Amino acid sequence: MFNAIRFFFSFIFLCAISSISIALENKADSLFSMGRYFEASIEYERLIFCNAGNENNLSLRFSKGMCYRKLMDYDRAVEEFQSIYFTNFNDTLYKQVCYQQSLCYFLNGEPSKALWKIDEYFHRSLDSVSFSVFMPVKLFSLNATCQWQQALQCFREYVKLQKFSPEKEHRVLEIVNSLYSKKNLPKIRSEEAAENWSRFIPGAGQIYAGEPAEGAVNLAINSSILVFAGYQLYYHYYLTGYLVGLGLFNKTYHGGMKRAGILAVQKNKEQLINFNQKVSSLIQEQFSL
Repeated sequence: MFNAIRFFFSFIFLCAISSISIALENKADSLFSMGRYFEASIEYERLIFCNAGNENNLSLRFSKGMCYRKLMDYDRAVEEFQSIYFTNFNDTLYKQVCYQQSLCYFLNGEPSKALWKIDEYFHRSLDSVSFSVFMPVKLFSLNATCQWQQALQCFREYVKLQKFSPEKEHRVLEIVNSLYSKKNLPKIRSEEAAENWSRFIPGAGQIYAGEPAEGAVNLAINSSILVFAGYQLYYHYYLTGYLVGLGLFNKTYHGGMKRAGILAVQKNKEQLINFNQKVSSLIQEQFSL
C-alpha cells in the first residue's frame, strides 16, 4: 500500500514537472514569435537547465542560438550552436545548425570560417539535395575572400540546381559570367602597396586607395610643413625648425602612411559588400527567392 502511494505521488510530481516544462517552452516560443529575443533566450536557458541530459536540449540550444542571431550577437550565437553535439550527421537539426553557424560566421565578418563550416557539412552529410541551401552563404563567402573562380563555379552550380528551363538557365548563366568577368570584378587594393606609395610620395597612397582629394590634402599639408621647417632652419631658428617643423612632419608623414593602408582596407570592404549586393539582387530577381 505504501509503495503504491509513493508511486502515485512520484507520478504526479513527474507530470507536474513535465507540465511546467511545456508551459515554459510555450512561453519561450511565444516570446520568440513576438520578437522579444532577449527574454526568449533567458526562458530557453531555463529550459535547458531544467532538461539537463534530455535529448530535447539540442533543439532548445538551437532556439537559444537563434535568439542571439536575431539580436545580431553572432559570437554568442556561434558559441551556442557549437555546444550542440551530434552523433548522427544526417539529422535534420544538424543541417539547420550548420547553416545558421555558417551564416553567423559570414555576418560576423568571418567568411573563411563560414566556408570551413559549409565544407564540414558537405563532407559529413550524405544529403546532397540540401547542399543548395548552403550555396548563397558559400557564394557570398567566396566573394568576400576574393576567390573569384571558385565563386563563379559555385554560382554556376547553384543556377543548375534551380531546374530552370534551358532558355532561362542559359540566360542566367550569361549574366553570371558577365558579372564575374575581369572588368566587373572589384578592384582590390593592396594595403602594403598603399603604405609604400605614401612612403615615397606623401598622399600617393590615398590616391592609390581611391581617395584622390584626401591624397592631395595630405601632400599639401606635408609639403607646407617641410617648407616651414626649411624656412626656420634657413634663418637659424633651429629649435622651431627641428622640434616644430620636422617633429610635426614626422607625425603627418607616418600618419599618412597608416591612413593610406586603412583606406585601402575600407575601400576593399566597400567594394566587396557592393559586389555581394549585386549578386544578392541577381539571385532575388532571377531565382524568385
